[in-house]
Amino acid sequence: MMKIYTKNGDTGLTDLVGESQKVSKNHDRINAFGTVDELNSIIGGIVPHIPETETSIANEIYMIQKDLFHIGACLARIDQSKVSIPLDQHITIIEQAIDRMTQPLPKLKGFVLPSGPTGSVFSHMARTVCRRAERLVVGFVEQLEPDLRSDNYCIVQKYLNRLSDYFFTLARYINFRYGLVESIADTSVAQI
Repeated sequence: MMKIYTKNGDTGLTDLVGESQKVSKNHDRINAFGTVDELNSIIGGIVPHIPETETSIANEIYMIQKDLFHIGACLARIDQSKVSIPLDQHITIIEQAIDRMTQPLPKLKGFVLPSGPTGSVFSHMARTVCRRAERLVVGFVEQLEPDLRSDNYCIVQKYLNRLSDYFFTLARYINFRYGLVESIADTSVAQI
């Protein structure tokens, strides 16, 4: 039987995929792909709350979860020559899904307060964690020497940017399907 615990990380260091070096568990690279993993876990909470008639959404979420595993593996490798993450087609699928879900929605009239049924709330959580993952990837890439900035990182940034839009739209769409009126923030009171 394989043990779950290895004790290798007890010192605060961890291995990178395919590399012989250890890095701090607080390394920018680790924070980036750890947040992508966190996002993937939150997304798992959405599927049980999608109406059964919305099989396309369930299929999209399954695709997204697989993509996030590939993104995590990409971010966990220093040597990007061994990584292939063809996400362009999936970005197009995500954009088409955003357009499809946006079609029946009322015009956006302000900042939407995250609320609604469980699927909507999980979608808003996914949106915010996705934005954090994107920021961490951007920060991580900015710290790299220019010759180490792989095209893979550019596509990952683009994917995460589009993905947060997807989850924002999904949250609105779920509320719409449940017949809920969106709560809009009153920004007139926020004076600086």
